Amino acid sequence: MVTDPTAAYRFLYEGDHETILYAALKRLHLSPSHNDYEDYLQEGRLAFPEIYATYPGDPEAQPHQFLAYALQKVVWTLADQLRQDRKQTERQLPGDADPVLTELPNEENVLTAIGLADYRRYLLKLVGAAGKTGEWRFLVGTMVDQLTAAEIAQRHDVNLATVYRWRRSLTQRLIAHLTPPENFLN
Repeated sequence: MVTDPTAAYRFLYEGDHETILYAALKRLHLSPSHNDYEDYLQEGRLAFPEIYATYPGDPEAQPHQFLAYALQKVVWTLADQLRQDRKQTERQLPGDADPVLTELPNEENVLTAIGLADYRRYLLKLVGAAGKTGEWRFLVGTMVDQLTAAEIAQRHDVNLATVYRWRRSLTQRLIAHLTPPENFLN
C-alpha cells in the first residue's frame, strides 16, 4: 500500500490523465446521469495510488503504457465494486408480500387436492392390482404424466383408437368396481 499518494495524484491530475477514470466508467456503462456516478468516480480516484505503486515499470518514464495499465486496473476495481454493491442491494430489497398472501390456497382447495391425490393413489392401486396393461398405460399417462390421448398413443406406438379402447376398458372397470349394479343410474 502506498503511504504517500502525492506522486500518484500529481500524475493523475497533470495533463489529461484523469480522463482514464471517465473512460473506465464509460466502459462499465455508467453515465453521468447514473445515481452513483460520482461515487464510482471517487472510488476510481481512491484506487489510483495503489495502481500507481504496483505498476511494474516507471509510470513517469512510460506514461502511455502506464495509462493503459491503469485504465484496465481501474475498470477491474470498479467492476468488482459494482458487483459487490449490486449483491448488497439485492440482499436488502424488501420482498413483496402480496403475491405470497394471495396465492395461498384456502382450506377447500387444500382438502380437494388431498382428496384428488388419495383418489389417484386408489385408482393406481386398483388398476395395478387387476387392470390390463393398456388400462395401466392410459391411467399413468393421463394422471401421472398429464399426457393427452395422442401423446399416449405416440409414446406407446399405437393408434389413437387403441388409446380410446384402453380408456373405455378402464372406465368400465371403475364403474363395475366402484358402483354396485343395483344402484347404478338410480
